[in-house]
Amino acid sequence: MHNMQKSWWSNEVTVKVLTFNTIKHPVDLQKLPADYVANTNIEGVFLDNRIKPVDALKSLMAGESYNIKRFVSTDFEEKLKSVLVNDQYDVVQLESLYMAPYIDAIRAVSKANIVFRPHNIEYKIWQRLAKNTINPIKKFYLNILTKQLKKYEQGVLNKVDLLLPLTWEDAQLLTNMQCRKSMMVLPIGVNANEYSEVPQPNNQVVFHLGAMDWLPNVEGIRWFVKKVWPLVLKENKNAELSLAGKGMPADLLNLNSERLKVVDYISDAPTFFKEGQVMVVPLLSGSGMRVKIIEGMAMGKAIVTTNIGLEGIIAQHQKELLVADSAEDFAAAVLQLLNDNSLVVRLGNEARELIQTRYDLHFLGKKWKEFVENN
Repeated sequence: MHNMQKSWWSNEVTVKVLTFNTIKHPVDLQKLPADYVANTNIEGVFLDNRIKPVDALKSLMAGESYNIKRFVSTDFEEKLKSVLVNDQYDVVQLESLYMAPYIDAIRAVSKANIVFRPHNIEYKIWQRLAKNTINPIKKFYLNILTKQLKKYEQGVLNKVDLLLPLTWEDAQLLTNMQCRKSMMVLPIGVNANEYSEVPQPNNQVVFHLGAMDWLPNVEGIRWFVKKVWPLVLKENKNAELSLAGKGMPADLLNLNSERLKVVDYISDAPTFFKEGQVMVVPLLSGSGMRVKIIEGMAMGKAIVTTNIGLEGIIAQHQKELLVADSAEDFAAAVLQLLNDNSLVVRLGNEARELIQTRYDLHFLGKKWKEFVENN
């Protein structure tokens, strides 16, 4: 979302940001950089979106999507209306499905075009999680959540004016859900100049950095540690694994050892990237795009991911990165990079060039501006 905002600024679009300030992701707005505050006039509304078992049960019995209901706030709706009444806007952009409950409130006070930017096709995430779950009770519950979320998601699509899916895969899913509105695929972008190309360390360190309060990341890393990493160590006794991410589960933190470093939040992501030879993104579920892959490619890192992890990124296996889906193939790809530094360098160079040419922020902001002005 921040990169989307930067793409607007570089194309002379005036921006106002209204955001939730949640218990899960609290932000002290007073400590934000002055230039960011000046460019966004940001305001936040507190939201307690913690999962409450009683409320979840009530939603389940009522056939409502609790995933969505946790983001319904009278305070936020009143603030949103106040913002739209006090100033005239051409576009109101909803970042993710969780802003959809406020479509009617926007329509009531504003004539602005409503642009919906789905970060993921949300029901697809839960559908894939359910498919990969062995516990029959949990699988049953996840399947119910999937159906409720899909019903809600499908009902939103034709209530907005324009859609900006992040990937062609998501755009196809939206079309299959009977979306009749104009849409344009607009991927996540970066300012490649902000990501210094890091020298390849030529060591034996494999690493992963990602938000570990997102279920697909947790699922993927548990699979990697259990199924893939033992195969790597069997062939390479010197390999080291480094895992980091906010919200790291206790069972993974407890694995911390000499050759398997596991930490929670880190303050210096660039250094963490710099110290690793091979970046892994072992996703088995999820939707949308992986920001960390884009950032890793911008820094010229050699990456191994799955076909699901690659969704939305115009990169090719063995050209800009390596792609593997089975535990055996994933381990083989990691070992190949640990044993061939020239391949690490080549993939990193190709990846960085791709980001510079296809995922530039200014270019994407220009496409956004043309799309909303012409529709």
